[in-house]
Amino acid sequence: MSVVGVALRVPGADHPDAFWDLTVHGRTTFEQVPREDSHQAGYRDEQLADSAFVPVRSALRDVAAFDADAFGISARDAALMDPQQRVFLETVRQALDDAGLDGDLRALRVGVFGSSSSSTYLPGPVTRAGLWDATDLNFSAMLANDKDFLCTRTSYALGLTGPSVVVQSACSSSLLAVHLARAALLAGECDVAVVGGVSVSLPHLGGYLHRAGSIFSARGTCRPFDAAADGTVKAHGAAAVVLTRTSHAPADRVYAEVAGSAVNNDGADKVGYPAPSVPGQSAVVAAALRDAGLTADDVRYVETHGTGTAIGDPIELRALALARDAGTGTTSAPCYLGAVKGNLGHLDAAAGVTGVIKAALVLERGVVPPLAGFTTPNPLLATDGFAFPTSAVDAPWLDAAGVSSFGMGGTNVHVVLRRRADRARRPAPWGGRTLARTRHWLDDAAPTAAAVPAAAAPAVAAASGTSAPSGELAGPVQEQVLAIARRLLVHPTLAPHDDLVDAGADSLTLVDLLATLRDDVEPTLEFADLEQARTVAALAATVVSRRASSDAPAAAPARTPAATRADVLAPVGLVRVTAPRERTVYLVHPAGGTTTCYAGLAPHVDPRLGIVAIGYPPELVGQGPSMRALAATYLDAIRTAQPHGPYLIGGYSFGGNLAAEMALQLEQAGEQVEHLVMVDSHPPHAYTSGDCGPEDYLAAFPALLHALVPGLRLRPGVEHARDPREVLERVVEPAWPTSVRDELARFFAMWQENHRALKRWTPDADLTCPVLVVEASRPEPPEVLDRLGIAHTSVREWQRYASSLVAYAPVDGDHYSIFRDDDALATIARALSSVLDAAPDAHHDAALAGTR
Repeated sequence: MSVVGVALRVPGADHPDAFWDLTVHGRTTFEQVPREDSHQAGYRDEQLADSAFVPVRSALRDVAAFDADAFGISARDAALMDPQQRVFLETVRQALDDAGLDGDLRALRVGVFGSSSSSTYLPGPVTRAGLWDATDLNFSAMLANDKDFLCTRTSYALGLTGPSVVVQSACSSSLLAVHLARAALLAGECDVAVVGGVSVSLPHLGGYLHRAGSIFSARGTCRPFDAAADGTVKAHGAAAVVLTRTSHAPADRVYAEVAGSAVNNDGADKVGYPAPSVPGQSAVVAAALRDAGLTADDVRYVETHGTGTAIGDPIELRALALARDAGTGTTSAPCYLGAVKGNLGHLDAAAGVTGVIKAALVLERGVVPPLAGFTTPNPLLATDGFAFPTSAVDAPWLDAAGVSSFGMGGTNVHVVLRRRADRARRPAPWGGRTLARTRHWLDDAAPTAAAVPAAAAPAVAAASGTSAPSGELAGPVQEQVLAIARRLLVHPTLAPHDDLVDAGADSLTLVDLLATLRDDVEPTLEFADLEQARTVAALAATVVSRRASSDAPAAAPARTPAATRADVLAPVGLVRVTAPRERTVYLVHPAGGTTTCYAGLAPHVDPRLGIVAIGYPPELVGQGPSMRALAATYLDAIRTAQPHGPYLIGGYSFGGNLAAEMALQLEQAGEQVEHLVMVDSHPPHAYTSGDCGPEDYLAAFPALLHALVPGLRLRPGVEHARDPREVLERVVEPAWPTSVRDELARFFAMWQENHRALKRWTPDADLTCPVLVVEASRPEPPEVLDRLGIAHTSVREWQRYASSLVAYAPVDGDHYSIFRDDDALATIARALSSVLDAAPDAHHDAALAGTR
């Protein structure tokens, strides 16, 4: 196979000659980010003030620009497209031009093998423009942004009829695409293959937050193999090469020949899933050399993966040394090393193919560029047999080069290139096609700001210095609400400022109250309003505020601030279960979305510990957010009340699982999680062990109602119900009114949505914070578990997700009764309180003896 065309658009270079000039002179493209650009990328002032924020980027020029007319794409469709798809399409077209394939390609089977990073345009500008809703799919937006359509979009736009395949293996994606394209050519599946990679991450155009354990540099640079190496910088760009069988390649078009390639995976032979492996990397290099029919002495230059991490670099060099020594004993001449990340940073999905272009240019031009950022070797390196060039080295003797790329997760790829016998090559026809790029970006449309939930209006008013609705206005409403509440709670002496839950209102009573208030007082009330208000007086104030808002003239839509986080789904109200205290524990709602279950903990909890609950925002019903998106949203709400750790977080059932994801995100952000408390939460593998569909949720609903409402009776025929409303219509006891049945049908939707999210979630990493699991003594009813494909597991199996010993506190009861029984609630409250005095290393049952 021969490389007959190349193109790239990377920081500091829009074509191969500029790229060569940058590398051969050892220049770097890391630049400081203006504060305004960081704001536009979504960073908030408090993040910019964080000492961990690194205002450095390695960016493309004018990422919003695209020549839509050149590809027959409308301006609207161009604005809808992820910039990665645009840049990839232009780069592939330029690579084909460079190969001399600038005419009608229908007579050739041209394959496209490509890789991209995840879209940040879809959850960013597209969503802010109101063009993306996960519950009402915009088909055009999906096709224009999802990475699945990167290559087929290109094949369609250019009329290419060979295989069109997206290849994803993290950082090694585009080098793996080279390997697979070569295999397709050898198998006769195409005549020509164009291979490319692209990575543009909009948030990283504004800098990044350095976190311990990540691959990104705290200093905003990349120094591969250097003693001062501390990571890399995210780079943005695209690159592409055109491959064809050597027998079909015009001699004056060949940059280099692809002599061999190999791919493998580390498997479990490493210290952790994201860690690199010496045996895996060594084996793939050796396999590629064998495939090329070459020895280590033949390959005197290797374009390394070279991320510039203090541990990753020594592992890569050790693996390379083992692979080279395995074939020949010890090599007689040094192997020169290159690492384009030292110049540009990490191009992620475009890194591997960029390395191929650099190595091909090294062979074509007979010069080894300097290793950018290198002065003194990392003392952990095995340097014997390797040369670290600090200036350009003339190398007319260089006949072969290797290119390595290792994906996080273990997919290792190595490609071996050989130079053509005649290095002469006529200049590439870069002047043959001019792209008239213009701006296509959805941020030009003014999005509207998210509304503050009505339930939060009193708090917002207090914070902003405005006054709450006057007593004169709220008086008649208060009397009406008070009369309804006294009747439904059977509490004739209930006062306007009495807590409704303390007065005996459980979740179902509050549902009945909400339904009646909707019918008789204010139709826009939500359950979250009751959770936030908790008293008749506060409810009346909410109603008056809601009516005043609806009567006010419509205001002009406001622009969303540039710093609004793209992963925040909806405004979230924090429900204060107790008065503010010395410490606060944040408890996430169970799958049903409500937080009234935690009210029973308040009388029993340590007086130093306050409880704030997080309810499911009504705005999210029907959207089906993921666990990770919900966690990010809830953390945003928590940070408004407590900007920094240490944090105490937890939750019951589903809420415990979501709290675990929140703990992981906090730890990833560098925050301390002082304790994670999960109340009878099934371990993640219990949910992912089996799937279920809508009919299974419907079939499980009667069993769930029986578990939640002791004494519930259903009419025969419930198994034939077609929807949850029909199930509820068959409830004979309690004698719920229609409005209550309607509200419970909405709770079914929340329960189903949250459960579906849970079945698609497993933790990304081990929990490193202290973990306490409150364990119900009796199992959950099997009817619900079996219907929903939930494995019969023990909560003690959470241990496999934690890096240190998990503590357990038993509580008498089953999964549902523990939040109905007062003694069980007292036990749970004592377990929660125990974390205030727990020693950091007290992860064992004995530390919780007082909770039993």
